[in-house]
Amino acid sequence: MNDDSHAKQLYDEMVETLISLKDEKTLKVLLSCSAGLTTAMFADQLNSTAQMLGADCQFDAVSYLSIYEEVEKYDVILLAPQIGYLYNRLKESLPQKLVLQIPTAIFASYDALAAIRFVLDEVEKFNNEKNNEEEHYCCHCAKYEKRILSIVFMQNKAQTRIYYRLYDQGEIIDHNLIIKPSTNIYDLYDIVNTVILKYSYIDAVGIAIPGIIDDQMVLKYQSFDENPIDLKNDLEKKYHIEVYINNNTNAAAIGFSLEHSEYQNIIFHSQPFGYGIGGQGIIINREIITGKNGISGEIKFFLERMQLSDECHKLAWSEQGAIELVTKSLLPAICLLGPEAVAVRSPLTPDMNEIKNKLNSFVPKEFLPEFYYIKEASSYMLDGITKLCVDYLEKDNENSY
Repeated sequence: MNDDSHAKQLYDEMVETLISLKDEKTLKVLLSCSAGLTTAMFADQLNSTAQMLGADCQFDAVSYLSIYEEVEKYDVILLAPQIGYLYNRLKESLPQKLVLQIPTAIFASYDALAAIRFVLDEVEKFNNEKNNEEEHYCCHCAKYEKRILSIVFMQNKAQTRIYYRLYDQGEIIDHNLIIKPSTNIYDLYDIVNTVILKYSYIDAVGIAIPGIIDDQMVLKYQSFDENPIDLKNDLEKKYHIEVYINNNTNAAAIGFSLEHSEYQNIIFHSQPFGYGIGGQGIIINREIITGKNGISGEIKFFLERMQLSDECHKLAWSEQGAIELVTKSLLPAICLLGPEAVAVRSPLTPDMNEIKNKLNSFVPKEFLPEFYYIKEASSYMLDGITKLCVDYLEKDNENSY
């Protein structure tokens, strides 16, 4: 309540969300077949049956060609038997979604009641499995004595995910995930305020965020605003604590290198879901590469000028288009830097052999690096920004003597 206008904004946001949820179905299911015609008729039957049963479900149908463009609006993807060959690929590409194939007997008879029971049973299993999953936390700041709050921003076309961890002498004592349709600088304030309220103090904050971060940690080419933001200065004045900021793919590259110390030269390529242009964190001789004004791995400055089969934002919504984007983004860096390993975070390209085969048409196999598919990058980013923050604080302490 230190900021009345922001408190009112949060209250209005909560009320707006509750109103929007009032008439929204709890479970949204997207059916898909080759053209979307047969599933459209089945979806009508399912909605009628769900209404009679009082089941809190909504069913819609779409052609398989449009699944990726529509998927973020739905909880469950339900495939018709004729496109069952897509099941494994979609399940791998959409780890946060429940992907199912309609049993042939149910679809052939248009048994809406059986289909609804099948979906609800699978949703219950899926939720139970998620609740029982053990989260794995790596910690790479065990030797540092201070309390560090690490914050990571990750975006796709549908939402922004904000992860944070609070480390006390290297031990993770708190963590959370915040999901929002959009984001602004007040989200940072809210996280810091919440943690300070709960734990009374923080020694330092490390922030990993999309965008170019210059030598003074001024954020450029980002999503909060069209103008550069001096986040470090702003937060340090507000909270009187040290702040370290870096690009989130740079943080991911550092986090990956901590897990794979056998490599000295690494590229971490991030292709967020729905984005035509990604970013790269580059490590050479175990050091993050940043050039003039913080530029490094800025694919946006060249990719749209390369010879592509379509516009970047259109390629982002198909598997073959995503493969083209990833390979054309990686090609210059691989040729110029010769990394030993490339980590790829790209939901639509889970098969690294497809990437290697595509690149092999340009680069001889003997010069290609090892490839790693990264299903969930947040842990790497959190580990990486914590390590970078610790290194920054230690260097700052050395300079102060």
